[in-house]
Order: sequence, then C-alpha cells, then structure tokens
Amino acid sequence: MEIKKINRLIGYGILVFLVGFLGLHLIEYVQLLMPVGSLLTFIGVFFFFKDTKLSDQFRKEPGEDALTYFWNVIVLKLWTFIIVVWMISMNLTLIFGGL
Repeated sequence: MEIKKINRLIGYGILVFLVGFLGLHLIEYVQLLMPVGSLLTFIGVFFFFKDTKLSDQFRKEPGEDALTYFWNVIVLKLWTFIIVVWMISMNLTLIFGGL
C-alpha cells in the first residue's frame, strides 16, 4: 500500500473517531463511529509498520533544516501515537462503560 493511502486512512480514521467522540455530548448513537474510526486508524498504522522501513521514515532529507524535520517527522508521528492511545482508552471506556 502506498504511503499517501496509508496517511489518508489514518487521517480519515481520526476524523471519523472525532465525530463519534462528539456523540458523547450531542447524540448518543453517533458514539458508534468511535470504533469505526479507530479500526480505520489501526489498519492504517498496521500497514504503515508493515510496508515501510522506519529508517526511511525518520531520515532527514538533504535540503531539510532541523525545524522542518522535527515538525514533519517527529511531531506528526508523536501526535499520531498519542491519538491512537487515546482511541484505545476511549474504546475501552465505551465497551466497559456502555453507551
């Protein structure tokens, strides 16, 4: 799977999850989008680790300065990891706490 498709899968999964998260406060049945968004993101993360070499993902490009490298590589992957952990905790809360 190509990296752009993987990034879209992760991004759309996060968006669907956030719409489901809004269901906690607005419409109760929209919460069912949280596991769907999580599943999309988890599939994207699985293919990211399966298809890519991490040394290529964290490599600094020749014309790239340190700040651009930091934001484009380190911060985006760190925030994705934080959101995935949040998704896991919210899904566990949804499963054990109910709707």
